[in-house]
Amino acid sequence: MSEGYQLLREWKLEGEEIIFSTRKGRMMLLSEIWDSSKTSAIEEISRNYGIDSREKFLRLKEEFNLTDY
Repeated sequence: MSEGYQLLREWKLEGEEIIFSTRKGRMMLLSEIWDSSKTSAIEEISRNYGIDSREKFLRLKEEFNLTDY
């Protein structure tokens, strides 16, 4: 598994909410609203997986089972 996938899973287990931002055109952690410490990592993961639309985000979320725990 890729490092990006592992980070996404870890964040979900920590309670992070991963969403798609149409304004930013990428995946976003809801916590970015008040804490930008993970912004560069989620931007890179979005680029690496080619997540630039809600449809691609939903496919990735389903494929990697990024559901709430």
